[in-house]
Amino acid sequence: MEPFLSGAREQIDVYLGAVLPPASEPPVRLHAAMRYAVFGGGKRLRPALAFAAARACEAEPERVLPVAGAAELIHAYSLVHDDLPAMDDDVERRGRPTVHVRYSEATAILVGDALQACAFGLLAGAGVEAELIAMLAHAAGSEGLVGGQEDDLGFRSEPVTLERVTSIHRRKTAALFGFSVLGAARLVGAPDERLRVLGTFAEEYGLAFQLLDDLGEARDTEKPEECSVLRVISPEAAVERARGHLDRALEALSPLGAPGRWLAGLADHLSGRLP
Repeated sequence: MEPFLSGAREQIDVYLGAVLPPASEPPVRLHAAMRYAVFGGGKRLRPALAFAAARACEAEPERVLPVAGAAELIHAYSLVHDDLPAMDDDVERRGRPTVHVRYSEATAILVGDALQACAFGLLAGAGVEAELIAMLAHAAGSEGLVGGQEDDLGFRSEPVTLERVTSIHRRKTAALFGFSVLGAARLVGAPDERLRVLGTFAEEYGLAFQLLDDLGEARDTEKPEECSVLRVISPEAAVERARGHLDRALEALSPLGAPGRWLAGLADHLSGRLP
């Protein structure tokens, strides 16, 4: 799976490097900060999912670059805003100063705004159907990522239940994974039955991913208000839930046969994080 992931990272980085404004173009500070945010490392998992979904629909990954790029830009913007003092107040991400530390809080807010606009611009510029743009708006908006973040912010003052944690995970994480997979499939004209299969895979994969993220961050005891499944169940139970989600993700792919092997490989790769 590593060659596929490495190739996906290279492919999306070349694409985003070409579509983002150069750092030398005014306003120079904003454009430099946008590139700092986007090219600060990261697994590029959402583009990898989009490329694998294209393969699952027997299409070339190049056809879904606008979807892959839009998903990654929304993800990058969300991290910039999550790091802000009014949100998670993080000073470092991936071993580097966060955008608001490196530039300024005001510039970081504008970076997020600009990256979100760029994401929708990629889809519109590619001439995709309005339905696909609406799909991204839903995944990124108040019923998806942003709404999940709002509920995450209120986590300390409201009752903590497994259902509430799962709802936040579904919106903050799985929704954008869903767009990456289903947006790619829609862009290449996948039939409804294949879309249903891929939708099930994406949601199960996204929920497993966030559970494993919670387990990986279990050492952070400085922020007990964070939305973690470990607030309501034991690590052992979280592992079993993650394993169940991954099993269902792989089971969902079975009707696809060989074309689904890249998505299956991503699920298998994620299962490598299970204790």
